Amino acid sequence: MFKRILVGLDGSPTSWTAADYAFTIGQKLDIPVVGMHIIDERILEEGFLEDIAGVLGFNYYAGISAKLKDFFEEQASVLLDEFLALGREKGVKVSSYQSMGKPYQIILSQADPEDLIVLGRKSHKPVSGFLLGSTTDIVIRRSPCPVLVVPEEKRQIKKLCVGYDGSASAKKALDIAKSLAKVFEGKVYAVHVGEKDLSDEVGVDVQYVTVQGIPEEKLVEYCKREEIDLLFMGAFSKGRVKELFLGSVTSFVIHHLNIPIFLVK
Repeated sequence: MFKRILVGLDGSPTSWTAADYAFTIGQKLDIPVVGMHIIDERILEEGFLEDIAGVLGFNYYAGISAKLKDFFEEQASVLLDEFLALGREKGVKVSSYQSMGKPYQIILSQADPEDLIVLGRKSHKPVSGFLLGSTTDIVIRRSPCPVLVVPEEKRQIKKLCVGYDGSASAKKALDIAKSLAKVFEGKVYAVHVGEKDLSDEVGVDVQYVTVQGIPEEKLVEYCKREEIDLLFMGAFSKGRVKELFLGSVTSFVIHHLNIPIFLVK
């Protein structure tokens, strides 16, 4: 199903939840899990540090970025060592990757179409939307492979829902959901928002549900009501019109649904 799992680590609670999901899936599928920690080069720019010093009221001096770089690298080593230890403890094939640059660029440069990227996201506060757009949202838009976005709370993978519209990405999402359901002994629900009957496409091992209304709102409503553990959605990758659709549907679901969301290209 996947060649390996890449998980973004920044030390936040949500990134550790992402690591936990990555370990769980990696162990079940017997595939390697790679922990990635990227030091954001933008926060080490002297001009940026000088501006921040003025705002926060600490003393700025030339060369402070080198000191901060050493500090961040030490913190990264501690973080990745803990990640490796946890993975080995769970019996997972683990490795780590540390670099400096723009986090989304580095993550995307390391991802192959056969991989799975797992990222944590912030809470639903307004500032979190900005943070989502700065890294996670860009990875979702440009990733060559599926992306699993998880909140801070870990859930069992038992009730898997697919937003199904008959498209190629939805069919791929359904195939992945079925495969994971077998591994985790879960149940798959295919939710179609519209009048067309697509039940013949999903198979007898999937519970087909059809509803009327606005797709993103109905998906959120259904997942909350049925206490779904993991939602699968097709995601677009290129094109201005497709990105507008991604922003209006996927971002809405991510910001209004506090469960893991599996986005498939």
